[in-house]
Amino acid sequence: MQEAYVNINSIPTHIFTWGRWIEETISEKEIVICITGNPGLPGFYTEFAGTLQKELGDLPVWVIGHAGHDDPPEASIREVPQLSGNEELFNLDGQIRHKIAFIEKYVPSDVKIHLIGHSIGAWMILQLLENERIRSRIQKCYLLFPTVERMMESPNGWVFTKVAMPLYSVFGYIFFSFFNFLPVWLRLILIQIYFLIFSIPRQFLGTALKYSKPSVAEKVVFLADDEMARVRGIQREIVEHNLDLLKFYYGTTDGWVPISYYDQLKKDYPKVDAQLDTKKIAHAFVLRHSQPMAVIVRDMIQQHRRG
Repeated sequence: MQEAYVNINSIPTHIFTWGRWIEETISEKEIVICITGNPGLPGFYTEFAGTLQKELGDLPVWVIGHAGHDDPPEASIREVPQLSGNEELFNLDGQIRHKIAFIEKYVPSDVKIHLIGHSIGAWMILQLLENERIRSRIQKCYLLFPTVERMMESPNGWVFTKVAMPLYSVFGYIFFSFFNFLPVWLRLILIQIYFLIFSIPRQFLGTALKYSKPSVAEKVVFLADDEMARVRGIQREIVEHNLDLLKFYYGTTDGWVPISYYDQLKKDYPKVDAQLDTKKIAHAFVLRHSQPMAVIVRDMIQQHRRG
């Protein structure tokens, strides 16, 4: 595994790779790129992507998070712009431009991409397919637990808009500022207690500590709020035009994407390649189900390799 912060659209962006670094010459004909969900900290995806690359063996796997969701170390000379006055860099449109810039800079035009999108990353992939320069490079898209429609109407969307967002508007900045005022050792103990209660592996402690920074948390919430406003009905023209490139994977215990969304998709597009999970894997699969999900995605990719 290799990792570094690289400038994409003038924003320091944390990139993780397995098999080949982004600046190395790519000799393979295909590559796997994973676009994260929200929060878009790629550190949450290390077990999933590492397992996937090991299972595939011969394909590089890269993970890119979202602009502004993972600040570089304090000693770094690179700084992420603040949210205020730079909203266009961190909303959905800004994140899509961010992914286009990354692909165009680091992926040679003759290399085909297996593009994985988790949660809101799946919606971003649909927008990327509207860009013909990107679409022509795609081998297949794998939309995992895809928040591509009616986010606000989902059970978790209702909780976010009616409960979480109002609370954050009043107490959020105060809470995260106070939390980061605490000594690091105390913050880590509090995060460990949270992890213990919710059975989250300790390996994500460092990433969770980054997530708790006020400058990161506000951008995560800002993007989520934009998602609620923008992700409404499914984008029929995009789906219809790209059915041959799309593979959907839905959960059965997903508060963001209820099974009824899967049923409606299958009804509206009888020929769609959509699969319903049988292992009770959670929406946030990277926290507890990275390895079984990596095996599932490996099988998907193997079915769609270039001949």
